Amino acid sequence: MLRKRPSIVLAEIGLVAALYTAITWALSPISYGPLQLRVSEILKSLVIWEPHLIAAFVLGNFLSNLLSPFAGPLELLFMPLANLVGATLCYFVGRRSPWVGAALYAIIIGAAVSFMLSILIKVPFTSLLPALLAGELILIVGGLPIIRTLLRAIEPFRRRLMGSRTAIGA
Repeated sequence: MLRKRPSIVLAEIGLVAALYTAITWALSPISYGPLQLRVSEILKSLVIWEPHLIAAFVLGNFLSNLLSPFAGPLELLFMPLANLVGATLCYFVGRRSPWVGAALYAIIIGAAVSFMLSILIKVPFTSLLPALLAGELILIVGGLPIIRTLLRAIEPFRRRLMGSRTAIGA
């Protein structure tokens, strides 16, 4: 398989970061807070097959958090870092088991958001974790079949663009 050209890699990172940010902002009433449901989280399992997109979720999280009512160091530094860790682990574990990799990413983000909000709104971590973790699991793990289907649907286009065959995990 040929390596992707740097311009294609950068374009994909920018596109996914922008898409994550736009979806989060468009659904902002439910994207922020202790009962948040970021529909954009569905995209996160992309990192299993496209590790360069780890950067897209770090950047997308930072950009989407600019509009957060809790914007500050925890939202703008800690949460992108949590996405870096979660996405990286998702990629490494997800190569062997996509379901486990996606679940690990959901657990890391659910715990990180619960931790951050417990500090910012002074609500116990254990009170926040169940709902936030459930939402992350539903979106990231539940979104896995959607992402697989999407990747398979765009594979012919990507093959023509890259001039090589891409492999999508089963």
